[in-house]
Amino acid sequence: MARMNFSGARLPAGAAGRAPLPGRRRRARLLAHEVRELLRLAGPIIVSQLGGVAMNITDTIMVAPLGAEALAAAGVALSVHLFALMVCTGTVMGMGPLVSQAYGAGDRAETRRVLVQGLWVAALFSIPVGALSAAGGSFADLLGQPPGVAEVAGDFLVVLAPGVLATMLFVAFRQYLDGMGITRVAMVMNFVGVAVNVVGNWILIWGVEGVVRPMGVVGSGIATTAVRWAMLVGMVAYVASRPELTPFGRTPLRPVWERIRRLIGIGFPVGASMGAEVGCFSVAALMMGWLGSVQLAAHQVAINLASTTFMVALGTALAGSIRVGQHIGARRDRAVRRAAAATYLVSIVFMSLCAGLFLAAPRALIGIYTSDPGIVGFGTTLLFVAALFQVFDGIQVAGLCVLRGAADTRVPMAITILGYWMVGIPVAYLLGFHTPMRESGIWAGLVVSLALVGALLFWRVRRVLWSGLAPAAVRADGPAVALAGD
Repeated sequence: MARMNFSGARLPAGAAGRAPLPGRRRRARLLAHEVRELLRLAGPIIVSQLGGVAMNITDTIMVAPLGAEALAAAGVALSVHLFALMVCTGTVMGMGPLVSQAYGAGDRAETRRVLVQGLWVAALFSIPVGALSAAGGSFADLLGQPPGVAEVAGDFLVVLAPGVLATMLFVAFRQYLDGMGITRVAMVMNFVGVAVNVVGNWILIWGVEGVVRPMGVVGSGIATTAVRWAMLVGMVAYVASRPELTPFGRTPLRPVWERIRRLIGIGFPVGASMGAEVGCFSVAALMMGWLGSVQLAAHQVAINLASTTFMVALGTALAGSIRVGQHIGARRDRAVRRAAAATYLVSIVFMSLCAGLFLAAPRALIGIYTSDPGIVGFGTTLLFVAALFQVFDGIQVAGLCVLRGAADTRVPMAITILGYWMVGIPVAYLLGFHTPMRESGIWAGLVVSLALVGALLFWRVRRVLWSGLAPAAVRADGPAVALAGD
């Protein structure tokens, strides 16, 4: 791989013509500038990510009054569904570095070509997720959950199946726009979707007398599927209406298998990395179900809260991925490293504040969802453990996304599989079922896995971006485009 040697960072406004600053002061000013640019880009992404998790939060809050069994069933179904969905949407995210690097190099035609092939990848990978969800009833019975929980979870999975294709295509369009720094569109779509989802939940969960019969948990799944298709229609309408963005009528729409293979080659390790983490948390949910419905319901509430804080760190890290990719495309190696440092800084500071909040007010946070004393008791304990892994979670997601922006995805995949599946799950099982820690022990296993993955990914970032192994810019249709050497 060729080592980059361009410094080429854009100085803050007004810096032109000034006398050169001493080294440390100049680096501090450039880092502060990068942080501001990162936050400007991250803002809409964070809001969009929160919009996505808000849909799960509103589902959980609106299902909670149905009782612990219904809440546990929703938790099991979402754990299975989101695990499969994350693996496959993660593969589509292989578009991200290709779009951002092409955009950084000024090649808009290439960004449109990446979109078209990314849509084909999305359609292809929607098949296994849809099939898994459609077989929800049979699959839920195999997970060792109480019979009532398994039956409702299976029905919930079945009604989520028709929305899988819409979600996958939406992710492809979002990667296309986000890679060019157009981040507000997905944000608007997500929050319109949340509003529609609340109305749909209210009608379908509880029914409208004489018009719609109450459907309970299944009604929530139907509302989610309808919202996913509505969001896709809105996204397609936006892209198609912008001549500078639309690929329709100006880019061949047929699949190009060489490009698709290259997209999958970059994207599948991303999906596997995401799946390793989500899968670890999904297995933790199944273990909680073995302890009882109340423990699983408490896990579902606590993981909702932890997911909310994580979405801010993830949004920041995704913005960092875009900044890294654009700097690589423009051949600015020092700016690449500043973008990585800014991503870590913002993620760690925010997650540290969230850890303090979880320690200070756990009962108040659990009380947002339910007043059930059993769920509140177990949930409070779990939030204390969640406070421990907040910083580790911020570190690992920053490292994962920074490396993704550099199209370095295979080694991070190996790291996440090692940390979550070979270490995290066994430790969670041992502590949860062979010590008195029980539910706290399961979550302690999550803490161990996040800490290990965060440390190894930080080592990888240092090795790739600071030790002369920075990758060349990549293209979807051929070999890497080497950056200028010394």
